[in-house]
Amino acid sequence: MAQELKSISDGLAAAIAAAAPAIVSVDDGSRFTATGIIWSGDGVVVTTSHGVERDENLSVLLQKGSRHAATLVGRDDETDIAILRIDGAENLPTITRPDSDATPGIGGLALAVGSPGGPGITATLGIVSRVYETETDGVNEYIINTDATLFPGFSGGPLLSADGVMLGLLNRMYGRGMGVALGAPMVARVVTALLAHGRMPKGYLGIKTQLVALPENLRAGFALAQKRGLLIAGVGVGSPAEAAGLVLGDTLLKIDGAEIQDVEDLRRHLKANQKVQLEILRGGAVMELPAVVGLDKG
Repeated sequence: MAQELKSISDGLAAAIAAAAPAIVSVDDGSRFTATGIIWSGDGVVVTTSHGVERDENLSVLLQKGSRHAATLVGRDDETDIAILRIDGAENLPTITRPDSDATPGIGGLALAVGSPGGPGITATLGIVSRVYETETDGVNEYIINTDATLFPGFSGGPLLSADGVMLGLLNRMYGRGMGVALGAPMVARVVTALLAHGRMPKGYLGIKTQLVALPENLRAGFALAQKRGLLIAGVGVGSPAEAAGLVLGDTLLKIDGAEIQDVEDLRRHLKANQKVQLEILRGGAVMELPAVVGLDKG
């Protein structure tokens, strides 16, 4: 039994030691320092947006003790992810990422690792206590809960499996101090977009809308469960909405079968360059229109 425990202990220590060179401290000049992960050898660092309050005069501390200037590449408010690039970096050690989008198993060992105020590594041990699965553009994504303790400054560090593979990006703010990590596939999607555009591409139809209540008799006549829709109050010239055939006075009810009852619903279902099916109310009749969501370049 003692030998088995020693073997487990040695394995966890080895996993942390292997990941440590790719874990950095991010300094934005504020009172607190966040953790970051070296994503690629040319100096791309992933961290949390809330851990980088400023856009300039940023620096990164490597585990070997050297400090390097860094540039903000972009940030995404929805996922609270920010991307930095270490100026002039090359051939840096990188975090080991999973080779598939398979969801981690509940009950698996999980190591939360941070470098608050580094250099130096701090680690805590727990398990994957819950996994929330989502899907984006056909790719499996997930958010992890862990009972591993997240100390101040851990946000932006990795949640590691027992063999040192990154399960997710720690975010202490999401869990209000509890253990939350955005799954590696979600992080990879955001990193790719931020590196390409400096921000997350937003979809748009090119419409102005007004929230309206759907009359009871109309809802009963069409067996509509939803109580509200978006009245089309403006259609942009040359917009995807115009190309789809939307006109003033239409009421948008659904996108790909999902009810659209407010502007936030609309935003959530507009993915740039995606083909969608719009369900609208026009002249007392419900009809469907195919549309291609545009890319908001603003």
